[in-house]
Amino acid sequence: MFKIVKSDEPLIVETVNILIYGEPGSGKTSLVNTAESPLTLDFDKGVHRSDFRKDVLVIESWKQINDNIGELIKTFGSYNTVILDTIDTLLDYMGAWIIDQEPKLARNKLQFYGKLKDEFSLFVGKLKTLGKDVVMIAHVREKEEGDLRIKRPAITGGSYDRVLQTADFVGYLFIKDNKRTIDFNPTDYWIGKNSAKFSAMNIPDFNNNPDFFAGLVEDMKSAINGQTQSQAETIKLIKELSSKVQGMSNLTDINTFLPELASMKNGVKKQIWDKIQLRAKELNFEFNKDEKKFYQVQTETPTVVEKAKTIKSTSKKESIEIEEPDFNFG
Repeated sequence: MFKIVKSDEPLIVETVNILIYGEPGSGKTSLVNTAESPLTLDFDKGVHRSDFRKDVLVIESWKQINDNIGELIKTFGSYNTVILDTIDTLLDYMGAWIIDQEPKLARNKLQFYGKLKDEFSLFVGKLKTLGKDVVMIAHVREKEEGDLRIKRPAITGGSYDRVLQTADFVGYLFIKDNKRTIDFNPTDYWIGKNSAKFSAMNIPDFNNNPDFFAGLVEDMKSAINGQTQSQAETIKLIKELSSKVQGMSNLTDINTFLPELASMKNGVKKQIWDKIQLRAKELNFEFNKDEKKFYQVQTETPTVVEKAKTIKSTSKKESIEIEEPDFNFG
């Protein structure tokens, strides 16, 4: 069965994809292990260095995952969060497996990266269909852009854009003044993605706040769902107001409605004002800016002389002579 979500109904987000990147030793793995019921797929074999690690599945190769995907899906069943540590090593494993399957792709980078993107999207998509939050960890890399050195996730070549497209949030974790800080906002100095409009935040002591990242994930979902709920309500309001405007048939209807525009949000106000002007034009009304109200357009009936002059003027352009009528009836 398919369920169509109408344009004025909210799309409820139940899972999120998050990318966290930062310098070695900044605490990326410890941070994300404070998520709700996490399982880490350890591609880097470095989770043992985390002080707050939870359950771990050490991955030796992508073939191991591909050949045992059914068993792996069953394993995910009792966990709410799947952590991919690190995404760059995962892509290295995945790339090696792809070349093993199709050796000719080693000589065609374009096709290779296309296959890599597809395989990655398929895997992450499968995790989402299982109802899991996905947290991707990456190292950091600097890229020169003019006079600036931009910090960005260290992700294999052509897969960079696909990973960032997949992520709902991208946060840079760093240490400043001996404090761990995470910032999801894009700046001149690092890449970010922040649908929830979070401010940069200090990372607490996990002994006192062992569920820090779990709370952050809930805030992310609430922010996104709040936006979709608001969007749905706005769309519904615009539909209702548009219908009301279209039903207007006289000056009183339109002019009485105008004061309501003042209380509308700018986005709604602009769309409804455009519809009012269109409806007024259909009814032959025009807006007086000074009085801020509509009036009936006054059309003057041309006199017989004016009609005759118009005919003569037009006819001369067409090189046809028509005599001006004689209006002396006496």
